[in-house]
Formats: sequence, C-alpha cells, structure tokens
Amino acid sequence: MDFQEKRGIGYCGLACVLCNAEDCPGCVAEIAGGGGCNAGKCAAEKGVDGCYACPGYDTCGEDMPHGKRYRAFNRYAREFGKDALIERLRVNWENVITYDRLDKLPGDYERCETEDEIIDLLKNGKLDPYKKCPEYESEHFRLRLVSMDDAEDLFLCYNDPEAQKIFNSDNCTSDFKFSALEHMKAYMEGWLDAYKKRHFIRYSIIDKESNKAIGTVEIFGGERGGERTDFGVLRIDVRSEYENEESISELLKISDSFFFDVNTEMFITKAIPEAVHRINALVKNGYTPTPTGDGGKREHYYMKRSLV
Repeated sequence: MDFQEKRGIGYCGLACVLCNAEDCPGCVAEIAGGGGCNAGKCAAEKGVDGCYACPGYDTCGEDMPHGKRYRAFNRYAREFGKDALIERLRVNWENVITYDRLDKLPGDYERCETEDEIIDLLKNGKLDPYKKCPEYESEHFRLRLVSMDDAEDLFLCYNDPEAQKIFNSDNCTSDFKFSALEHMKAYMEGWLDAYKKRHFIRYSIIDKESNKAIGTVEIFGGERGGERTDFGVLRIDVRSEYENEESISELLKISDSFFFDVNTEMFITKAIPEAVHRINALVKNGYTPTPTGDGGKREHYYMKRSLV
C-alpha cells in the first residue's frame, strides 16, 4: 500500500492517506463529486474544513463518527494542524506503523486503548512493547502477555507428552517438560521477570472459543536486555491437539507483527523433522531452512526476513 497524500484526511478524521481502497479518491474528493456523509454535509453547512475545525465537535450528535482514532486524529489536527497530522501519518507509515491491515488484524493505532495513546503514537512513533505489551487477535486466537492466572491451563500444554516432543529449549535453563503445577508457576514467574528486564516477551495463546490458554509464544530480537541482537527468536508451544498446519499457520501470521515490535529484520524458529505440520505451516508462511554450516548450532531451524 502506498501513501496516498492526494486523498488527504476525511472530514470526520478518517486517514484517507492510508486507506487500502484502490478505487476511492478519498472522502473529500468523493463528497465533492456527489457522494455524501454526515460529517461532510455538516462541514459544508458550517463552512469548516472538517470536524477538527468545528468548535462544537466535542458535543455533536451521535450520528457523527466518534471512534477513538477519529477523535485522536481530530485532536491532533486541531492542536497542530491538518498538514502536521498528515506528515506524522507519513513518518509513521514509513516506519511501518500500521493503520488498516490487509490481513484484517488490528493496526497499531487501533491497538491503542485510549485517545492519549494514539496521540503519543502520532508524536513519538513506535510503541515500546516492554512498556505496554501489545495484544493480537485472529479468527481463533488472542495473544496477550502471560498471566499467572493462566498457570493451570498452560500446565496442560507443558505436561503434554506429545507437545513436549516439539518444544524448543535450546539455550534455555529448562526443557519445559513440567510434571508439577508448582514447577509451571515458578517458570511463569521467571517469564514475567524477564519481561520486566526486557529480555523477552512471553505471550499466552488464548483459544477464543474456550477462553483458555492453550500454549505460549515467546519472542525477542533487536534489543535484549539493553544489547543488540542480529536476529529474533520465535518459539511457539501449543497443546498437541493444536499442533496442526491451520493453527500454527494462523499463529505465524500474527507473528509477522513481531518484526516491528522488537525491531528485528529476521526471525528464526525451530521445527524438528517429526513436526511435519509445523514445517508445512512455516514454509507456507515464508520461512526457509537456515544454512547448516554453523557447526550444528542451527540444526532444524527456519528463518524469515521482514518484508519491509
């Protein structure tokens, strides 16, 4: 998707410059050509450039768009000007901050919970995942920072003999084959402590239908504990019934957002030869086997580079 500066900003605050629609000239041009919307009609009647320039916007009727993105963009344009808003959207677009995503996952602005967070993202660019852990949602799964409340659910994964065969414990202090709930809890406390120290992020994978944690995803890269790394590592642990091509592929599609979150150009992840469904999902989602000329340190690893 290109930055469509000629489309401008819609009367309501819609970022037409970032719209994925290929055949739309932008709200302002569309309305001028005979189209219509409540915000455009109201702006024409009041003789203002858009909602941001209307003194009554904060108290206007319910028939106007009032989503958090609209309100935050209007606030920014009101304070700094519409051109400044477009310029900040351009800079963030160049730095791969997303607005509307083609895969229908929430964009970075939509992931912000409040208007103030959106304003901060406009002003400062990249969100720090170690200050506020991003959450993700796909058709069947939701990813959020691991919580101690997930311990009993996750124990079903890490005590699953079939799942244990596929775990990647390379360079870890445990094989993650837990036989007691207390052991599970101890490591979860360690995961949360590592997050505070900016070492890695460990997400719980929530099955949206059951609302239960069925595994975890771990990522780190770019910077780890204040030191730069050449690549990022992705670990996906799931209960054995979720070790299928469809589920792993869905989780890998979510993981494409991680490139920007932890500022890395490449992720590596492990899949042993027996993990046929996982390997199929990796290849399907653009991962390739890593070179083997490293003394066996990267045996059974797959890599993917960022597309941006």
